[in-house]
Amino acid sequence: MRKNKISFINLYPLTFLSLFLTNFAFGQMIRDDLLSLDNREDFGNYLFCQKDYLRAIDEFNFVLREKWNDTLQYKVGSSYFYMEKYSDAMNSYEKLFSSRLNSEEAKLEYYRSLFFIGDYGKFRERFVAVYFPKSYETELNRLKAYSYFMDDSELPTETELIANFETHDIKRITQFYNWKKDPPYKSPTKAAIMSAIIPGLGKVYADEIGDGITSFLLTGLFIYLAVDKFQSDQNTGAWLFTALAAFFYGGNIYGSAAAVQNYNASIKFSFDSDVSFYLNKRNHFLPKPKYLCK
Repeated sequence: MRKNKISFINLYPLTFLSLFLTNFAFGQMIRDDLLSLDNREDFGNYLFCQKDYLRAIDEFNFVLREKWNDTLQYKVGSSYFYMEKYSDAMNSYEKLFSSRLNSEEAKLEYYRSLFFIGDYGKFRERFVAVYFPKSYETELNRLKAYSYFMDDSELPTETELIANFETHDIKRITQFYNWKKDPPYKSPTKAAIMSAIIPGLGKVYADEIGDGITSFLLTGLFIYLAVDKFQSDQNTGAWLFTALAAFFYGGNIYGSAAAVQNYNASIKFSFDSDVSFYLNKRNHFLPKPKYLCK
């Protein structure tokens, strides 16, 4: 009986070791399965749809290191784009230029990313064969034409600029074109001269009517008081009001020129806002990106 008991005790560690190794191997199999390329890809797609783009990029790049996948590379570019890392997005899309599956779409997104960087001159310069997707020629030409409203570059002819737009866009685009070609700015020099002749008139010209009336009344008041004091031989008071009148007179001339500059800045801001709003409303004249999550 004692020998059997000893044998059982001796076998117990072996049994435990066997169970441990079996469970370890089973756990390793589960981990290997979870970390398989297919599961990493599925998890990356899940993260992409949850807008967890940084982690999605890690998962996609892990798969891409093992096997090439056009769709995943496209999604890497899209992830960078949605993170507003437009240069990284462009580099990712550029890897798909020779792709049989996503070449045209990748080139389209390359241009979309370049446009968002805000270097519109470079955007227009890149309209060459190596980058240009023929499938989206009309859409990109619209965006190219619109880009002239976004910077200070010389405008093409009106006919050339509106050539690619649809009928329902042409009226608004023409309005933008006419504004850009001949902006309704006012002249600071003219405002200064007007206020030099009649104090406050330059501010009225700059649409600051209340300030213009105030400038006229105060300057006129101090001039009247200065003249009155001189006529009364009150020289000290006369020179004091003369100095105040000169101060307000000079200030109203300078203020009128500054008011026009502010007016012009507000006009430019309003134009830029209208241009950006219309561009966003028309979705940059481009189709939606591929592989959007539902």
